[in-house]
Amino acid sequence: MMENTGCAVILVRVSTVIQDYLPQVGDLIDYAKKLGYTKFHKIETKESGLADLKDKEGLEKLKSFIQDNKDYKTIFATELSRVGRRQSILHQIKEWLVANKIQLCLKDTGYTLFDSSGNISAAGEIMFTLYGFFAESEVKAKKDRFQRAKKHLMKMGLSISGKTLFGYKKQTLEKQKSTLILDEKNSDIVKQIFNWYLNGYENKESPSIRDISLKCLKENFPSYTHSKRNVNKLLKEEGYTGFKVTNNKRKNPNYVEFTNEEKYIITQNEIKYPEIIDRELYDAVQTKLKTNNTTADKANKHITLLSRMVVCPNCGNYYTGDYRTVKNIVKNSLRCGGRSKTVPCMNKQVISMSMLDSAIWSLIKTDLSLLSETINKLNPDENIEILKTNKLSIENKLKSIESEKIQLENGLITSMVHRNINLSNLIVTFESRIKKLSKDKSILQKELVKVQNQLLISEKKLLNIEDIIVKNIDSIENNPTLLRRYISYFISRIEILSHDKKFTVLKITFKAYGKEKRIVDFNGRLDYVDPDYSIFTHIILDKRKTLNIKAVKVTKSNLIIENNEIKFSQMIPIERLFDIPPFDIGNKLISQDVKRFNLTKLNLVQ
Repeated sequence: MMENTGCAVILVRVSTVIQDYLPQVGDLIDYAKKLGYTKFHKIETKESGLADLKDKEGLEKLKSFIQDNKDYKTIFATELSRVGRRQSILHQIKEWLVANKIQLCLKDTGYTLFDSSGNISAAGEIMFTLYGFFAESEVKAKKDRFQRAKKHLMKMGLSISGKTLFGYKKQTLEKQKSTLILDEKNSDIVKQIFNWYLNGYENKESPSIRDISLKCLKENFPSYTHSKRNVNKLLKEEGYTGFKVTNNKRKNPNYVEFTNEEKYIITQNEIKYPEIIDRELYDAVQTKLKTNNTTADKANKHITLLSRMVVCPNCGNYYTGDYRTVKNIVKNSLRCGGRSKTVPCMNKQVISMSMLDSAIWSLIKTDLSLLSETINKLNPDENIEILKTNKLSIENKLKSIESEKIQLENGLITSMVHRNINLSNLIVTFESRIKKLSKDKSILQKELVKVQNQLLISEKKLLNIEDIIVKNIDSIENNPTLLRRYISYFISRIEILSHDKKFTVLKITFKAYGKEKRIVDFNGRLDYVDPDYSIFTHIILDKRKTLNIKAVKVTKSNLIIENNEIKFSQMIPIERLFDIPPFDIGNKLISQDVKRFNLTKLNLVQ
């Protein structure tokens, strides 16, 4: 028997800021008073009915309030669509209501989740699903109508969404619709760029895209045209011919695994633009672009281990790989990527790729425990991987049961809506199948607990994880893909503070690093050791002997370097850091900040 405590939650939701809560609230309170309720708590939200469960702010407020106010055991809403519009979400909300014995009353239909005995009948289950079906169908129909209207408008050259193409500007028409009109100055520039690329200019018979971007800079054209990337996009933009069909791909917000929803939505919209260039000129430019495109093999032959990590001190652009072989000797290096931009960076510095790769990897290896943990995360133990696969398989089967239940309910609803059938026979069939699904679900849940326990035990067995690094180090150091993966896990940024023939000084910003002292087993004796690198760690390379490069790491966050001298308590020559025996300044040891480490040379075929 459902108890009437006299306390109720008034749940109202509107989808837009323009809509008002007040009509819903007043009607619901009047309705609840007729049923004997006297105390009310209002929860009002402005959110989409199609929002994911985690984004339903109103539901979170509701759960939190009821948890703190146990007398509130009844919720009033105008209709089920005010609770939500997606069936998958509504079923999850219903499960929470049932688990907590919370009554749901819908004013417009007189529906209650629990009957007077405090139970949910099969008919009640069906009616809940039926209302959810109609709520979701209604909003989907609205969205479909909106999309059809939007496609029609764009085909007419109206209400074109997205960023306005260079050469056009938007003009608002009556009824708040917009259209594109020519920007006279910029549309002439578009024509000029197309003609330059196809026919050349002055002493440039066949200018490159870079040549054209430089020309635009000299002609004081808008800054948009100073970028090679933008000029390239402009030359490929079909809309300038007066018409194009989009083929955009975006994630489907309604996609959930194991449902019929597509993961991506592909929009093919026909869009009308004011014509700037004719089709003949556009086609001729496309042919030339394809002809000028290099025929070299663009397969990923080389893997730059430090891609998008090494930052130019002059312009802030990333260093990029420069792959060369001179007299059968590999001379791969890293150089500033800004040197080929329209306004080139003046940094002509070149740094050996092999030396830098080796130094970074060797620094990461100084903390074997942290590296081993990382490898274990990214390449887990085979037995653990099998257990995780089994766990995922069971979880997927449980989801499949829930999905089958929803599909069964939808099938029954369709039968109810479109056919004259015996309701009592329908309910018997429904209850029988639901009972079978519940039994299967119980068995799977027991299997899941068993696998979870086995997984926990297996993970605890990995006590000596440094064995992983010992067993796998050779295969890792000969695999550029793996190295790139591990390095990118640890490193976010590399700055070149100083680089000459004798010394190179690097500042490394770590994403994963030792934050606290670690307990290490020294032949049965446990002791604490400092982290091997911190969030900011410096590498100093001594290159005076090319075949025997030496390396030290400095854990000071701020390093001052001037004229190959480094500041501790005083300025000292960098070469002193490589002295043997351990260096000191007077009686003050600095070894706590500076540690030597072995440089493992990577012999990658790049």
